[in-house]
Amino acid sequence: MKYFFSFLFLLYTMSTLGQASFPKGFKLIEGDNMTGEDDRYSNGKDVFQMHFYWRSYDGDFTWNDDKYRQHIAEGIGYPVYQTKDSLLWGTGKINGYYSYVVVDWHGEIFELFSKENDADFASYSKWLISSIREYRKKGKKFMFARRLHMIS
Repeated sequence: MKYFFSFLFLLYTMSTLGQASFPKGFKLIEGDNMTGEDDRYSNGKDVFQMHFYWRSYDGDFTWNDDKYRQHIAEGIGYPVYQTKDSLLWGTGKINGYYSYVVVDWHGEIFELFSKENDADFASYSKWLISSIREYRKKGKKFMFARRLHMIS
């Protein structure tokens, strides 16, 4: 019986998560981390990735307040702004790549980067922030697919 309740709990929690459906043409590029934390999704020109390295912020803050916004801006090297609905976003050029970052309400950091700042980059930037908002409206959390490999 306990396995049945565990199964129901997993089904319930999985429905509250969201697994991003990327625009047509984007494919998974598996990273070295077996949990998928360094995976990327690319169409050969534009790349989406998540970042986990700002979670260790030790300041007295709540997600996406001014101190955290400044911390993110210092880390990525360009200004970060806050939307009316408290998402953080910023765009800039770093090491020859154009970058667009969105920090959601949970502190998850999503980045789009490309060598070209063209119509595709602008379109995918809009897709990213609007998808994050759309998942929230549906009661789900926008996340990239995660892999987990069993070590034998």
